[in-house]
Amino acid sequence: MIYCFYDFDFHGVLAALSAIKIGYLIPLLFLECAIVFIRTTRLKIIFDPVKNIKLSILYPIYFVGMMANLLMPYLTGQVARLYLISKKAQLKKTFVFTTTVLEVLFDGMALIGTIILISIFVVIPDEFKAWHFIALGAPILILTASLFVLSRSHGLSHRIIEKLTAHLPPPAKKKIDDIRYSFMSGLGFLRSTRHLFVVSALSMLSWLMQAVMVYLLIQAFRFPIGVMEAVIITVVVTILMTVVLAPWNIGTFQGATVATMQPFGINKPEALAFSFLLHIFVYLPPVILGTFFSFKEGLTMKELRGEGEKGVEGMIDANGMVDEKKLMQTED
Repeated sequence: MIYCFYDFDFHGVLAALSAIKIGYLIPLLFLECAIVFIRTTRLKIIFDPVKNIKLSILYPIYFVGMMANLLMPYLTGQVARLYLISKKAQLKKTFVFTTTVLEVLFDGMALIGTIILISIFVVIPDEFKAWHFIALGAPILILTASLFVLSRSHGLSHRIIEKLTAHLPPPAKKKIDDIRYSFMSGLGFLRSTRHLFVVSALSMLSWLMQAVMVYLLIQAFRFPIGVMEAVIITVVVTILMTVVLAPWNIGTFQGATVATMQPFGINKPEALAFSFLLHIFVYLPPVILGTFFSFKEGLTMKELRGEGEKGVEGMIDANGMVDEKKLMQTED
C-alpha cells in the first residue's frame, strides 16, 4: 500500500477515471459471473468420478465460498469455503481439500502455459524474466505430475502410508488410511483422459475470459495495449496476487497491477485508476451474489466465520503447528 499510495496523484487518477468509455464497462459484470460458471463446471467435472452434483447446487455454493474467502482472513475464509462445500454437497473434507488443490494446480498450469504460448507471438518486456515463469512453473508441473502418477497407483499410496504409520496403534492407522482413501478419491478424475482434457480446457477458458475483462477495461481507458499484452497483464497480476496480504486484496491488487502495467508504458496514476475499476468488477459480483445466495440458503457470515475459525483452531496446536490428530478428527 505504501508503494501504491506514498506519492498518490489524486487529480491524475480522477482525470483517468473521468476519461473512460462507459460502454466498455457494462459487459464486465456479466463476464465475471460467466467465469464463475466455468469454474463451477470445472469443479463439477472434478467431482463427477465420485459424486454427480448438479450445477444448480454448486453455482450458489461457489459464490458463497468466494465471498467468504474475500471477506474473512485468508486461512479462515479457505476453511469456511471447504466446510461449506463439504456440508452442502455431503462430501468428506479431505476429498474437497484435494479438489481445491487440483483447482489451484490446473489454474497455475493454465497461467504458465498461456504465458509460454503468448511469448511465441509477443516480445515480453524485460521486466518479466523468463526464469521467473520457469521457477513458478516447475514446482506446479512437478506436483501435478506426482499427483497424476499417484492417482493411477492406489498400491503406491497404500505402501507409503503403511511405512509412515507402521508404529502407530491400529485405530490411528485406520483413520489415516480412511483419509488416504478420501484423498485418492479426489484424484479420481486424473485417471480419465476425457475428464483431464475438459478440466484443462475449462481452466484455459476461464483465464482467457479473465483476459477479455482486462482487455475491455484497457479499451475503456484508451490505453495503447493489445490483446496479447492484456493476457500477459492478466497472468502476471494473478501470479503476483497469489499471497493474500489484506482483506479484499487491497494494496496487493493495486501494487500488482501498477507494477505489471508500467512496463507497457502506463504511468502510475492511470494504472492505479485502472486497478481500482478492475478490482471492483472482479470482486463485487462474488460479494453481492455470495451475500444473496447465503441469505437464500439460510447461512450467515457469523456461521461461516465460526466454522472457519473452529476449523483453523482445530488443526493448530499450542505451538502453532498443525495437530495431525485433530486434523484426522475433522474427517468425522
